[in-house]
Amino acid sequence: MNQYQQIEEELRQKKPGWWKRIVKSVPELAALSNTPQSNQYHAEGDVAVHTRLTVEACASDCDPDLLWAALLHDVGKPLATKEKNGKITAHGHDAAGAEIAAAILKRLGLPQPRRERIVWAVRHHTFHLSWNLETLEDASRRQRRFIADPRFALLLALLRVDAAASLSLPSKMKAFELYKQLWEMVRKS
Repeated sequence: MNQYQQIEEELRQKKPGWWKRIVKSVPELAALSNTPQSNQYHAEGDVAVHTRLTVEACASDCDPDLLWAALLHDVGKPLATKEKNGKITAHGHDAAGAEIAAAILKRLGLPQPRRERIVWAVRHHTFHLSWNLETLEDASRRQRRFIADPRFALLLALLRVDAAASLSLPSKMKAFELYKQLWEMVRKS
């Protein structure tokens, strides 16, 4: 079993002490501890707490790429997090995280197609924040093409576990439900 498979198994089993063992294997994750987040969106705590909860929201039999996307989706926050006038933001953490995730996954030896899929999900995991759709009918043709991408199923699964890790924040859960319906609608057409 190679290193990335060992990490996947650790992420699946989530045995006591799993986070410390993962951080030893992926030292870039250490910076997530003590990286603050806005209490408005992340009452659960810092980025490390949120990331652990995101991984824990993944079913043990889920797509292994979801485990990686959950683990790495906010890896860019330590670089992007700013605090100004008491407000915490992390604009651009998705793009920064995609670069960091690509380097981590390559170092660990994940096959290129999997790396590309996971990095795409990390890069786009905040898509719903800029779209702000209220109804299925509000989706543009461009948005529907994005949703038709075969990788969108992974992104949708990431949105679900990310929402669960945000203490099931109603706005994130509402976004998940809307985009799930839209994805199902686009798949049928």
